Amino acid sequence: MSNLDGVNIGKGKVGANRLNNDRRVSAIIVGSPAIPGLAFKETIQFFGLYDAEQNGITPAFDEENNVNVYRHVREFYRNAGEGVPLNFMAVAQTETLKTIAQDTAGDKLKRLLIDSDYKVRQLAIAFNPIEDEENPIVHVDGLVPEVFDSIPLAQGTAEWAYDQFMPTHIFIEGYNLNGLASVVPDLRDIENVEATKVTLVIGQDWQYAETKTGDAQKFADVGTILGVCAAAAINQNIGDNEAFNLTDATKQAWLVPGLSNHKTNKEVYAELQTFENKGYVFGVTYPGLAGVRINNDHVCAPVKIDSEGNMNEHTIAYGRVMDDCARQLRTAYLPKIKKTYPVNAAGKLPTGVRVTLETIGDDIFADMVNAVELSAGKTTVDPESDLLVAKELKVAFNIQPTGVLGYLNGTINLKAKQ
Repeated sequence: MSNLDGVNIGKGKVGANRLNNDRRVSAIIVGSPAIPGLAFKETIQFFGLYDAEQNGITPAFDEENNVNVYRHVREFYRNAGEGVPLNFMAVAQTETLKTIAQDTAGDKLKRLLIDSDYKVRQLAIAFNPIEDEENPIVHVDGLVPEVFDSIPLAQGTAEWAYDQFMPTHIFIEGYNLNGLASVVPDLRDIENVEATKVTLVIGQDWQYAETKTGDAQKFADVGTILGVCAAAAINQNIGDNEAFNLTDATKQAWLVPGLSNHKTNKEVYAELQTFENKGYVFGVTYPGLAGVRINNDHVCAPVKIDSEGNMNEHTIAYGRVMDDCARQLRTAYLPKIKKTYPVNAAGKLPTGVRVTLETIGDDIFADMVNAVELSAGKTTVDPESDLLVAKELKVAFNIQPTGVLGYLNGTINLKAKQ
């Protein structure tokens, strides 16, 4: 018999959403005086400056308290653009960068990440120290000790975040710099520390800092760097000269770059290359190019490559690409967990099934290659995976990142003939 409907085409099921992947979602945790109407350790999400202002974070709040809270949020949105999700938490000024970064109680940085539904991709820690004339800040090797000591603690929390399936890059405010570039620690060579998920920011908008007094004048513009990172593609250097100009003359922003010792770049010009070599992040100007750019996308780790060609995540961009791949692969493979698969006579997966499972990862890599986020990627399922007893699928993912033109090294000559 025939069916009088002629043709029946049903709708297939839709798998995990591979487009639900907003790399701009960010967070900031700030040591602050009490903000009216906003409790300490409470996570709130903003989508623009208006939201922040409605929650008591205003220019007047910064001015009356001589702090930089609104400043960081404003700079984030100036660079990331309105509409980008920013998850915000204020903590008491009695906290330190170390207690915030380590978060032993799980009610600060970790709470912020969890409250943000695991979606945060980049996070900044900012601090407004309480001024104490009787017990002024004592520096060690040109840095506030808690700034330097917070680096491995932030790395530990970033590793915890990765294990909880919410990989995140952390920017730390390197406030109150007070030493020559020759004295400060080399962040690319910290003994027993490879903080590939941590970046220390020491740059500031010097002209804005002139409006502050005391320790508030020696802040670092970590909100600026966070905003640029949110605006950047995952494989893009945040110092991309063509894409990211920090200067906005109409808003009097970043007209004069400086460091968190509240000295202009011109005052410490001879030291800037050493700060660059040691992995610090700040604003720079280039002769022949108007405006201010970020010097580079450093992390607090050395550059490593092993005998098999495996590299560590020695730039922010490399780390963001790895994190994004991990998120996408987890999302794509989760629906396949606890499904039933046939095995061959040896109790292993047949070739056809292995290829199907490999295609899931390869399709993600193909999309990223087409978007120029990766150069190449390959998924390989171990044919010896035991799905009968161990019930474990062993998979290897290898990705080749895109390259970055760090600097141009050339020669120029006068020729009598071409």
